[in-house]
This record gives sequence, C-alpha cells and structure tokens, in this order.
Amino acid sequence: MAGTAPSAPTATAPASARLIDAIASRLPGVGRRSFLVGSAVAGSALVADPKGYALRPVRAYDSICGPGNTASSGWTVFCATINSGRNACPEGSFAAGWWKAAGSSWCGGRYRYIVDCNARCTGCTSGCSDGICNSGCWNCSCGTGSSATCDRRRICCNAFRYGQCNTQVSCSGGVHCRVVSCTPPYEWENCTTTSLVDNRTSEHSTSRLPQWGPIAARYYAMGEQKSYLGYSIGPVRSVGVGNGTFVSYSGGRIYDRGNRTGIAVTQDVVRAMATVGSVPTLGYPVAHEWKGSTGSVQRFQKGAVAAPAGATLRVVHGKAYELWTDLDRGAGPLGYPTGGRSKVLNSGYQQRFEGGAICQNWSGGDARYVTGVHHEKWAALGRATGTLGPPATNPLTTSRGSRQRFYEGQTWAIGNGPAYAVLEPVLAAWLRERGHVGRYGYPVSDTVQRSDGRWQCTFEGGTLVV
Repeated sequence: MAGTAPSAPTATAPASARLIDAIASRLPGVGRRSFLVGSAVAGSALVADPKGYALRPVRAYDSICGPGNTASSGWTVFCATINSGRNACPEGSFAAGWWKAAGSSWCGGRYRYIVDCNARCTGCTSGCSDGICNSGCWNCSCGTGSSATCDRRRICCNAFRYGQCNTQVSCSGGVHCRVVSCTPPYEWENCTTTSLVDNRTSEHSTSRLPQWGPIAARYYAMGEQKSYLGYSIGPVRSVGVGNGTFVSYSGGRIYDRGNRTGIAVTQDVVRAMATVGSVPTLGYPVAHEWKGSTGSVQRFQKGAVAAPAGATLRVVHGKAYELWTDLDRGAGPLGYPTGGRSKVLNSGYQQRFEGGAICQNWSGGDARYVTGVHHEKWAALGRATGTLGPPATNPLTTSRGSRQRFYEGQTWAIGNGPAYAVLEPVLAAWLRERGHVGRYGYPVSDTVQRSDGRWQCTFEGGTLVV
C-alpha cells in the first residue's frame, strides 16, 4: 500500500497493536493493516492478536459497495447499511478511531476519512487488559450485513481499535460499523489528529450513502458533520419534480434542482415546506437562507419560507408571495409572516403578517394586502369573515390621509390618525354627497346601527343617518 507511515498508536491501543505500529512506522509507506496483510502474503506466521486484528484484502467487486464487500473479506459493515441510512454511530456505540484513504471518488478525488464505531463493554469488563473486552461483554453481536444490500460486510465481529477517538474510554468492544466523511474527524468528533492510512479502502462504501455530486460538494463546502446538517440519512434520492434530487440529513436537506447547484435547507425549513406539500407547491430553493436581526427568509422558485426572529417558520407562496415580494418582503410594511394560510369564503384565503395580512378572494384572483391603521380596524371587525369582508383594493393614499375599499364597506383615515369604517347604507348616501371631498368630509366615527334600526356615521361636516 502506498501512503504515509502511521503515527504511533495512542495509549489505549492493545499491546500487540502497539508492537505492530512500532514495526510498521519504520517501514516507509506502510500502515498497520498493510503490515499485517503483507506479512500474511509473505507466509509469515505472525499472529497479532487472537481477537482478530488482521483484515485480509480481496479483489474489487464491480458494485457501488466497492471491493471487499462480503463478510469473508474481513472488513466491517458501514453504519448507514445497518442504521436506517444514518451515517452515524448506532446508539450504544462510539467513535473509537479513524484512518484515511486517498483519491476517493466518494469525496471528489480527495481524502476520505473512515471512523470505526466500537461497541461498549456493557455486559462485563473481562479481558480489558489489552483494551478490548471479551466478546461476551459487547453490547452487539457478530453478524453480517443484509443480503438486500451489496454491503454484506461484518457487523460487530472485529476486535480492533485504532484508538485516536474518545480516549477517555479505556476499554471497548469490537468494531460495530464504520462512518465516513470527507472532512477530518478531529474537526467534528472527539478525535486526535494522529493519522493512519489505508488507501485500499478509498472505494469501500454502501448503496445507502450519498455519492459525490453537486449535493455532496455543497455538504463538503459546509463542513459536513460539523455543520448544522449533521450526518447524512440515506443516498441521493429523486424528488419526483423535474430532474431534482435531494439528500436528507439529521439537521435538514440539500436539494439540487437539476442545475448541479446544491442548496441546503434546515430541518425547520423542511417542516415548514411539508405544511404546503413541499417541492410540488414551493418549487426548489433558489437561495440559501438569509438571517437578519429581525427575521429570516429562504426563497424558492414559487415562494419563500420566512419568520420573524425566533418565531415559527411560515410559507408564503403563489399570488401572496408575488405581492409580498413587490412590498420588499420582510423589510416592507407587512414584515414577516406570523401564520399560514387560512381558508375564507369558498376558495379564498387570508395570511397574517407582523404588520397586516394578505388575502386572495378566490382561486386565481389577485391578492390584496391590508396594513397599518386599516388593518387594525379590519382585524377589530373580524377580518375577511367579519363586517368589512375581504379587501377589494390595496390601501390607497388620499390628499389628506388614506383609504381602503373592502367588499362590504370602506375604511378612511385622516393623516396618521385611526381608520373608521363606513358601511352600507350610509356609504352609498355619503358617496352621493361626493364622499371625502364633499360637505361631509372624512368620517370621524364608525358606522353603527341605532336602536331604531337605522344606520348612523359621524363625519367632519355632520352626521348621516340612513
């Protein structure tokens, strides 16, 4: 095997392993496994350890799992194969040591880092004089990967530990399974920088790990396991919309819409997407999440996921998203969404924001917004299902203030003052008198029904009773 000579093992390694490392360190380009395998090929009778440190090489298999993919090869299974696609140590095991392999296609030609997850000694602690307890103490049993996958390597069989990770655990069981990364494990796990090399393992893998591509490249750029995404869960999958693909992670997802550009979303964004049907409704993400002091937003092809700082994420999509974008999204008068869509009337909806609301009165119709003092009055009167009904226009500026028309009335305000509701039948009578430019001027009270059944509203120039 070509590669750098391994560093001396940690103090937690078994004595026989320390002897092998000491010998191998004097041989340029030779690691522990190469020394053992090379000795076996040369006919050496060296027995490193009765618990089975030596892993013998086998010819490469023409499959995604790479060479040595059966139990007879001696290699240990990948954790993703036996842990529901999770590229992480299963519960009850821990990262115990690592090595690297150069030129791996799974890392875009870079080094690939393999981490052994070792079992714990939960049943007993006998045999710990060499750092590995007897197999009867392990919290997992020796077996092989499922025949349903090409990764049919050993599960919890090899009594072996490199020992650069979690050195506070002085005695462990055998290797339960293997985790992989393109980022050195000392950057995301409790491991030392002591490096060992075995380039024969560069193409070892499983069908339940993501292959290199735009998604893996984005994950690598983010720092992989040390990023908020955490560990991968399963391979690259098709979204079912266009040519898009995605990979799930413990902390989110990365999508590639087919343009070979991976964009990550947090798990909170994934949950928000699910409330509206995910990608078929929102489309693919087109930008990374933006976070400011007042809120956050992540844009998609047909909408966005956003919220005020610290609040639950909400989806804005369709005509509402177009209108919200025209109003400068979170920086505009509406601010960030504080709720999802709620149905009104037969096919319309309303959605609340920090500074108002957006309504679409029927499917395919234009979206309208309500904000400021007009929103305050509209909300007080029951919103879209209340006295005023849904908005028929957006707020409009007048010579002395502002107004907004609704399907069941209008609201008017002088300057920055409060808005007042003018309802039928007073509204029709007031408009016949030329409304706010006529002798009555602006309203200074809401329209109310009197005890005699008639309707009344007070204006600057007098009171109308109809």
